[in-house]
Amino acid sequence: MAERELAIIASARTTLNDVNSTPRWTQERLMELLSEGQDAMCKGIPLITLPYQLNTAPGQATYRLPGDSVKLIHASSQGRRLNLVSYDEIEDANPDWEDDVNSDVASIIVNALDQQEIRPYPMVSESRPLKIRYHARPVLLGWDSIIEDSLEELTISPMWDDGLKQYVIGMAFLDYGDEASNSRAATAMGLYQAEFTRAMKLSKKSFAKRIVVTTFQGKVASRTNILGGRYGSSNCRSGH
Repeated sequence: MAERELAIIASARTTLNDVNSTPRWTQERLMELLSEGQDAMCKGIPLITLPYQLNTAPGQATYRLPGDSVKLIHASSQGRRLNLVSYDEIEDANPDWEDDVNSDVASIIVNALDQQEIRPYPMVSESRPLKIRYHARPVLLGWDSIIEDSLEELTISPMWDDGLKQYVIGMAFLDYGDEASNSRAATAMGLYQAEFTRAMKLSKKSFAKRIVVTTFQGKVASRTNILGGRYGSSNCRSGH
């Protein structure tokens, strides 16, 4: 039973004034927004990091990280931490780097245009296991209408639940697009952005310069004045 996910949605419904017997937003739609909110946070911040063993093979130049990866954040070989470098950096240090072959790896080259692609340097002459850790995206939650429950559970820490709730509220208000709903959406997305910024600052302290994080910009109306209260009028049905 996805109690945590259902509790977030129930709290969001209270703010949305959507607690009648015939709700305006389906449970499936709000679960979709909750999943989208978690994914938006994890896309820009390493709230989920996973270990993986990559087995190198002689003569193979490039390798792919797992499909759920955003980027590589750590790699080691035989107990030694490997430097993560760009193609520009390796070419500045050694223009003929592509011809280098060794029995072990010294660095990992990351493709800035496709960060799921990595290249051990130098190319190995014999198989070597590399221990890596990568910044991952979560599995989408999904919704089973038969059992009335989420197919998956939230992956990130419960400390971000209020931020996820604000995302659900903000994006739900945007479903309607009228001026009052857009204003309330802007308020909720501002609260979500504050949580996103806090998570980003904490991640920089945790991972120092090993990662690059990005900012999230919610698509809300330019008019952001609050029409009374935290989200404007408590009646979300104004104008409908």
